[in-house]
Amino acid sequence: MHVKFVLFIGLGAFIAGSMGAAVAQTPPAAATSAKATRVARPTWSELTSAQREALAPLAGMWETLEADRKKKWLEMAARFPGLTPDAQKRMHERMGEYARLTPEQRKTARENFRQAYELPADQRQEKLQRYQQLPDEKKRALTEQAAKKQAEQPPAPPAPAAATPPAPTK
Repeated sequence: MHVKFVLFIGLGAFIAGSMGAAVAQTPPAAATSAKATRVARPTWSELTSAQREALAPLAGMWETLEADRKKKWLEMAARFPGLTPDAQKRMHERMGEYARLTPEQRKTARENFRQAYELPADQRQEKLQRYQQLPDEKKRALTEQAAKKQAEQPPAPPAPAAATPPAPTK
């Protein structure tokens, strides 16, 4: 498992547990819609060369991203040229880690991130420090607990086949 994902899962489990709630579970995927089958804009070929350079680790998955995800990545790409070479390298490494996660792991990481940032900054920082001070065994246990809950989540029902409208009669 990737280090950043483990941190997202572990911290999310820690925060959720300390708030007395279960680790966030994502609801089953909704039925496939026209929106899901359409490629969100911009496509990879529509990006500028600077955007493609900044987002290179995401090239293989770009066409599968939803429009709101693309917008967030494009905001990051706009800041990329102003980063130091070390920061650019770190950003590319993290993008690569994100690209290697499964869709379910990405959802969990986003939900844990969202939960963490709903807290006031001082509480979030305090919980992060408490989590980082935990022994490695406890961090692993929290990660395994969160992964187990994710695995226990019932699989999404298969999407129904799109109904073909009847041919018009003449």
